[in-house]
Amino acid sequence: MITILNEQKGENELFVLSDGKDKLAECEYSFVKAEILEINAFCENSDVFCESVLRAALSRLDFSGKTDVISKNPNLCEFLTKIGFEYKDGVGIINTTEFFKKSNCK
Repeated sequence: MITILNEQKGENELFVLSDGKDKLAECEYSFVKAEILEINAFCENSDVFCESVLRAALSRLDFSGKTDVISKNPNLCEFLTKIGFEYKDGVGIINTTEFFKKSNCK
């Protein structure tokens, strides 16, 4: 069974997608700064897994009233742009209210 777990990593939080035995993907984010720091996958063809943990982080931040989420990680630019982040001066930003309104998830 696949589950998403919320964990701590120092001052940051981490959503981990697991099949009960192995990590499939993880998203590290700063709750305080509303910033996506890193997204890692541990298997091939993992865009869906990466999007799942990212959505979990965005949902957590949105639910807490942090609706403008940023990312300064240049390695995530291509992936986050596909999800809906807009970039200016090397910083990606997304408004979670608008993101979830456009989503197929109701």
